Amino acid sequence: MAAATTNAATPQTVQQLPFEAPVEDNLSATGAEGGGGADKGEIEGIETQYHLQLLEQDVLTLRGLVEELQHQLQRLKKTQDDRYLELDSRFQSLRGQLSSGTLAAEPGSVVVTEGPVVGEIAFPTITGQSEKALYDTALELIRNRQYDLAITQLQAVIDRYPTGTYAANAYYWLGEVYAAKPEPNYEKARQALTQVIEFFPDHQKVADAAFKLGKVYHLMGDCDKARELLTQVVEQYPGKSVAKLGGSYLRDNMSNCQP
Repeated sequence: MAAATTNAATPQTVQQLPFEAPVEDNLSATGAEGGGGADKGEIEGIETQYHLQLLEQDVLTLRGLVEELQHQLQRLKKTQDDRYLELDSRFQSLRGQLSSGTLAAEPGSVVVTEGPVVGEIAFPTITGQSEKALYDTALELIRNRQYDLAITQLQAVIDRYPTGTYAANAYYWLGEVYAAKPEPNYEKARQALTQVIEFFPDHQKVADAAFKLGKVYHLMGDCDKARELLTQVVEQYPGKSVAKLGGSYLRDNMSNCQP
């Protein structure tokens, strides 16, 4: 009995299990086994490849935008070229018919009659078109640097509608074109700009015409007249852009101008 009692009181032996470290995630465990070097390089390689893919996508997007812009530019250029060729063809045809006197009078077409003589040049009078249509065509010719045709068209506006809405503008642009030609005719430019000032004194183009006329006088070598006109522009139109242009021209170009 004593022995049994003793055995019952003796505590049971607890089985000790060997210590095991916590199991980390696969990447960390694999890295621990390999020393960390190989897997770190693999991760960096994956990240680099991902960034390269993003860059490739950006490049493809930009390339698509560039191709679209190139297409739009080509389309705009073709449209502009077509308009220019059509306009040039129309006026070359008109010029040939004017020269040969074979322009036919058809309903709604342009009719040419003998116009006034300025000096020794007889300008034809073009009828059958509205004043605005004639004027708009002249501006289109100016934009395309077809100066000789523009002069003919502007003169047609003046001859057909001498007191019309666009007469003063036509004289102004006539002066501009004569001065802008590769071989300028400053005397013709002077005459046209003078018409704006003398015959349309209340027109909005008077200030611009006076400024341009001052420049023309300077280019013709008349420093006194040029300085007088430009000074008037500065004094009569304070605060306007044309006055600033006149002041700048006086300061930059007239300081050494001698009569």
